[in-house]
Amino acid sequence: MRHIGRLRRRARTPWQLVAGLVLVAVFWSVYWSWTSAYSQEVFLPLWLGYILTVDGLVQLRTASSFMTRRPWAFLALFPASSAYWALHELVNHVIRNWYYAAPARHGRLHWDVAQGITASIVIPALYETLDLYRSVRRVRRLSGGRLPHVGPASVVLPFAGVVALALTLAFPREAFPLLWFIPFLLLDPLNYRAGRPSLLGEAAEGRWGTAAALALAGLTAGFFWELWNGGSAGYHWVYTIPHLQTAPHLFRMPLLGYLGYPPFAASTYAVCQALRLQSLPLVRP
Repeated sequence: MRHIGRLRRRARTPWQLVAGLVLVAVFWSVYWSWTSAYSQEVFLPLWLGYILTVDGLVQLRTASSFMTRRPWAFLALFPASSAYWALHELVNHVIRNWYYAAPARHGRLHWDVAQGITASIVIPALYETLDLYRSVRRVRRLSGGRLPHVGPASVVLPFAGVVALALTLAFPREAFPLLWFIPFLLLDPLNYRAGRPSLLGEAAEGRWGTAAALALAGLTAGFFWELWNGGSAGYHWVYTIPHLQTAPHLFRMPLLGYLGYPPFAASTYAVCQALRLQSLPLVRP
């Protein structure tokens, strides 16, 4: 009987799936056509549409979703995301890999507040996409050889993270790719040693599902970030990545730049576990 009830719940179209698709349809068009000084604010409802759509797809697949099951934990990801991305912006003031363009800007306070609100979707988008890929049994149960010597590695890697940060700040034109690995190097080993979920811990047991799902989630969310940024008529960001300006591009991003999204997703996961925002949200189908 419980199985039948679950199948019935799956058969219903989740409200967030419908709402998300409507938001994406409306604000995608607006974001690509509107050149107002307020076009920056359109980015938020567009990405809320993406987040709701993915959450609805997870509920359709598993009869449960992170947002409906743990709404307060879901909401906590938004302010955490703003603070998390602000750290990347601070480093970018040194490495200068991107800058923002807009048809007009308001005062500095308005711009900073709008930027903070816009950045609030980063972690929710990645986590919802991670949840979607982990609802695929073959991805979730991916296994293979165990990673040896995880204990010593968990001691060495945080020092490697500190070195990577120093190199990024000292030699930004050469070491800028290290930015996306630094939070993972610093925090995933600490999560492992503290008994919290970690990619190192899973690798030590030969479980690679979360790592694979994170890589796919980073690439998927990254594709939509760059797709929507690439067609924006108003507010958008422009890359100034050293050595890659003449390389092939997909939208406004150099094609090789997409390789940064999997480690960025892994770093985001390590940050969330270190802050104990939540563990993996998936209810297994």
